[in-house]
Amino acid sequence: MIKTFDNKEWQREDILKRMYDDEFYYGYLGSNALSSSSAKKLIQSPKAYLKSLKINSDAQPLRDGRLVHLSVLEPQKVKDLTIIDGSKATKAFKQAVLELGSANVYTRSEFNNANYIAESVLKCSEVTNLLKGAEFEVPEISMIDGLPFRGKADVLNGNVVIDLKTTGDITRFKWSAKNFSYDLQAALYMKMFNADAFIFIVVDKDTKDIMICDCSDEFIRTGLRKLDTAIEQYKYFFQDEVPNLNNYITHETL
Repeated sequence: MIKTFDNKEWQREDILKRMYDDEFYYGYLGSNALSSSSAKKLIQSPKAYLKSLKINSDAQPLRDGRLVHLSVLEPQKVKDLTIIDGSKATKAFKQAVLELGSANVYTRSEFNNANYIAESVLKCSEVTNLLKGAEFEVPEISMIDGLPFRGKADVLNGNVVIDLKTTGDITRFKWSAKNFSYDLQAALYMKMFNADAFIFIVVDKDTKDIMICDCSDEFIRTGLRKLDTAIEQYKYFFQDEVPNLNNYITHETL
């Protein structure tokens, strides 16, 4: 049984079927379950988490990553996107975003760059071997320490979860993995999907270089510690109907 934050109880099979619908997954569950992204905000600060619930970020790295994901993993959905010639400052682009939403509208430049990256990925035999026979965009939801967590595996191949990442500098990905708490994501997904391993396929947006990253036991242990911290933060500050942020303060020695 899955119990979401609005106190609604779901049969796991029923809610999993609904999670293939993006509006349900990002809309309803975005407010009524935690995810790796919201857990990262919780360990940053409870106020950062609360702010993330109110702001739909459309930063360029997120747009780039989303379009590459579609181009590599769900190319059949690309034909449903609206591609605008010209920049995001044009009247045509802004009007299309108003009518269709920013996630469905891209510039020709964004589209072409995502295609170049996707081609590089799909021409790499080691990558295509990892993807062979796999399922893509697989949803999962679990109760962890009494809290609902949602997630979508980019790629699920047997007992291995694979995540596709784009980066501006592949030589600094190890730093990015730590800075952006990819260890938390890996640990959470291994727990949710009962997986034996988690692999990152990393693509440099500039050079189109590709790196395959395995996750060490220590990387996963660090992620689990962060997950525990996120759960503690949520329970302390948000289990009451009205968030109690009055006692949140940090201390530092300079």
